[in-house]
Amino acid sequence: MMKNHPALLWSEATFQSQVIQLAKTLGYTLTYHTADSRRSNPGFPDLVLVHGRSGKIVFAELKTQTGRVSPGQESWINGLRRGGATAEVWRPIDYVSGQIIRVLRGGAVVGRA
Repeated sequence: MMKNHPALLWSEATFQSQVIQLAKTLGYTLTYHTADSRRSNPGFPDLVLVHGRSGKIVFAELKTQTGRVSPGQESWINGLRRGGATAEVWRPIDYVSGQIIRVLRGGAVVGRA
C-alpha cells in the first residue's frame, strides 16, 4: 500500500506545503523557509520550525522520494545534530509512515542524512 501511495509522487513544493500545514496543526507557530537560496550559505535546511508553546526547534531538509542530499546539506544536518538540534532529512515516505509527525510531536528518532 505504501509503495503506491500518491504522496510518494509529491513535488518538493507540495511536500513542503504539507509539512508546514502539519507543523501548524501541531502548534508550530513559526516557520522559516529561505525563498531564494542562491544568496545563502549552501546546504542550509529548507525549513526551521519553532513550536509556539514548548519552543522545540526542528530543522528539516526536504527531498522528493528520489532527491539527493548534497554534501553541503549533509554537513549542515550533521553539524546541527552534533550541537544537539533536531535536524532531519525528510522524504514523502516519512510523511506516509508517520515519522514526521513523531518527530514534530517530540518522539524524534536519530535520523539519517
